[in-house]
Amino acid sequence: MGPLWAANLVVIVAALIILATLLFSYLRSYARLKTRALGNIVILSGILMADSIVALAVYYDLSLKYGSWLASVLLAINSISLLGYIFLYRSLNL
Repeated sequence: MGPLWAANLVVIVAALIILATLLFSYLRSYARLKTRALGNIVILSGILMADSIVALAVYYDLSLKYGSWLASVLLAINSISLLGYIFLYRSLNL
């Protein structure tokens, strides 16, 4: 596994940490308040976490078969996604 593939995995793990923080924070709020908006945020966070977990497994497998060109493209895509998750986290004012 090359350094670009490792960077991809680090970006995905960072995204998982942000999404887990969102999920558990809003899950506690949803349990207390039972509002539809909070429920939707919990569902969205769970779906995005599942996507990141699958991506982590797939990228590890791809790292064994493909080179740095694919890793660099995926790193750009994952970095943009991570920026989106950070913006989501900050905009929801945890």
